Amino acid sequence: MVHYIRFLQPPRVTRLNKDGIHALLSTLLTITTDLGDAFYPGDTIVHSAIFNGTTMRSLDMAHWKPGMRVLKIEAKVPLDFLRLRARFLFTCNGSFEIDALQTERLPNIISAWTEEFSHLDDLDTDMTVRRFRVQGGRMLEICEENGDSMARHVWDGGVILAAWLMDWAELGQHRDITFTVLELGTGCGTVGLAFGIRSDCRLILTDMDDDALTYARHNARRSRATFNSVWECSALDWSVPDRLKLDRPLDFIIASECIYNPDSIPDLVRTMSSLVRRSNGLKEGLPQPQIIVSTKVRHSSEAAFFDLMKESGFDQNQHVSIPIHDQYRESIGQDLEVVHIYVFQKQIEVLSSRDNDDYDGMDVADNKQPALALE
Repeated sequence: MVHYIRFLQPPRVTRLNKDGIHALLSTLLTITTDLGDAFYPGDTIVHSAIFNGTTMRSLDMAHWKPGMRVLKIEAKVPLDFLRLRARFLFTCNGSFEIDALQTERLPNIISAWTEEFSHLDDLDTDMTVRRFRVQGGRMLEICEENGDSMARHVWDGGVILAAWLMDWAELGQHRDITFTVLELGTGCGTVGLAFGIRSDCRLILTDMDDDALTYARHNARRSRATFNSVWECSALDWSVPDRLKLDRPLDFIIASECIYNPDSIPDLVRTMSSLVRRSNGLKEGLPQPQIIVSTKVRHSSEAAFFDLMKESGFDQNQHVSIPIHDQYRESIGQDLEVVHIYVFQKQIEVLSSRDNDDYDGMDVADNKQPALALE
């Protein structure tokens, strides 16, 4: 199980220390799961540091003990570091290494960074930054909300899928192709932007939550220095998928942690069928779009997704199970949690006979919202 350092009270530099050469940093944080439904049960040290782009300065450390829910940190900050562009780091990695985005090296506890600031008044208290080191020394930076919204947080299934994409042989075989990739339920954009780092492509990041799209746009803009992919964001309501305009065929459709809600599964499968049908209509003779889905099973009702995909004519071409490394669980003999990754593709022989929006069991009420188009 992955845990995340989260700010309950964002970092603030509250006053000058009496010595005249330091300021005082204070924050309240917790270590919790992606959904915030459980706290880290083990024993660990949380290190605080400040980074000015070239130099990392350790500030202090605090002890997180089993049973804790909140940890207070206060640390002296050298004033000379605050005169340059800098950011704060809170991590359980005493060497202050940036978290590696690799399935076998993902840390048990994901570090928390602040946004970079050049003046204390610029210190953003609304967001937490997750920084991951990826291929070729590049960086994936994902800002997430400090609040309680699940749609604007990083999820385990997204992090694991992003890491898996970095090594997926299918992408390595086609380095000369610019893919068109559409992500459903993008949230903060973790998976789509990781795809854009792994392979130059045209990204279409979609979500039905406008605030989530705000974070996805923010993260895409800050990724410009990391990849050559082009991107766009659009609202997409799965109950009316045809209102999203497509202007070119899709190569991949990706969806991470999107099947946990059984009520939305029929609309999700209907949306996937709509996208594949309309993609095929733009240019005949191309390979069928591949659909990549990741999930950390949270409810038995998720099985309905796989039944509907089969009924809709999708073949499951690949299934990978990735255990989430967890030192605490291993130490007490508990089973590791697993993220499952599936790759689907439409059966060619059923494209015309089964690919429609009105098959049994998936009727959706008419929605009179205005049409949505790509920005």
